[in-house]
Amino acid sequence: MSENPLGKKTKYINKYDPSVLYFISRKEQREKNNIKLKIKGYDIWNAYELSWLDENGKPEVRIARITYSADSEYIVESKSLKLYLNGFSMMRFKDELEIINIIKKDMIGNIKTDYFDIKLFKHAQFFKYYKIKNKYCMDKLKINTDLYNYDRLLLKVKKSKKREIIRVTNLLKTNCPITGQPDWGTLCINYKSENIIEDESLLKYIISYRNENDYHENCCERIYSDIFNITNPDFLIVECFYTRRGGIEINPVRFSNNFSNKNFNFHF
Repeated sequence: MSENPLGKKTKYINKYDPSVLYFISRKEQREKNNIKLKIKGYDIWNAYELSWLDENGKPEVRIARITYSADSEYIVESKSLKLYLNGFSMMRFKDELEIINIIKKDMIGNIKTDYFDIKLFKHAQFFKYYKIKNKYCMDKLKINTDLYNYDRLLLKVKKSKKREIIRVTNLLKTNCPITGQPDWGTLCINYKSENIIEDESLLKYIISYRNENDYHENCCERIYSDIFNITNPDFLIVECFYTRRGGIEINPVRFSNNFSNKNFNFHF
C-alpha cells in the first residue's frame, strides 16, 4: 500500500497497480472525533473516469458505483482510488466482468468489510438521485450567522408530538483535511422523535462546518452523532451527497441500529 498521495505532486500512471491504493482506519478517525455510537450505513462512491481497452484495443468507458459498509475497518482515500482506476486506461481486458472482479479483489482485502458491491454504468442517466421537495429544504430560511467553525451546541430542540422530520440543505461545505480544498454537498436528514430540532438552529449548525477540515465520511458521522444524541430518535438517517472532485463523488449514508434498512429506499 502506498503513502497518502493527498497534497503531494503525483505522477499519473496508465498501468494497473493496486499498490497505489491508500486506506485509512475508521477506528482512528472515530476516536479522533469522539464518535461513540454504533453506526450503521454505507459509503457510496461514484467514479466517472473509468476506462480500459477491449481485447481489440478499442477504449471502453464506464461510470463505477462502489458501495461498502460503514462497518469496514478502513476507508479508501479518494485520490489513491483515482490513481488506481486511471491505471486501467491503457490495459486490455476481456470484458467489464474482469474489471469488476479485479476491483473487488483489491478493495475487499484491504478495507476488510462484510459488504462490498460494484456496478458499472455506461451513462449517468441510469443513476437515481434524491429529488428535493421545497417543503423540506431549509435554504430559504432567513438567519443571521457569523459562525463558520463546527459547533454542536448550536443545535436547539423543542418538545413536540412525536413525528417524522425530513430536512434538506444544499449549503453543506467542508474542506479536505490534507489540501484544504473545498468540498460541497447536499445534506438530507430524516428522523422520528418528540425532540424536534429548530430549523434555524439546524441550518446554523450545518453552516458551522464551513471551515471544518475532515473527510466526507467523518463529517457525515459527526452530523449523525450530534443529531442522534440531541433527539434520541426512533430512527435517524443522514445522507451526504458531496459533489464530485477529481472525477469522484462520495456519498456517505448513516442510519440508526433500530432502523430496518429492508424497508428503506436509499436516495441514490
